Amino acid sequence: MAVPSVAARNARLDELASAIQDWAQTKRTYYMDQVALAKSILQGRTGASRLAKSNVDAVSSIVVDQINQFLTGE
Repeated sequence: MAVPSVAARNARLDELASAIQDWAQTKRTYYMDQVALAKSILQGRTGASRLAKSNVDAVSSIVVDQINQFLTGE
């Protein structure tokens, strides 16, 4: 069994990194489109966007704190 060369390994890693970046950009675009759609729906409702925004702000701060605690171990 032949051992792959370092150059071949690096080429595969470069392809993987490129594929991950493409995938991440696709997902980001999809989610940003979903956010825009949700915002446009909320703007069509009277007062609903303010109510939803307060809930999103509250949940966002909790999620950010939880992620920070997980990553820092505090």
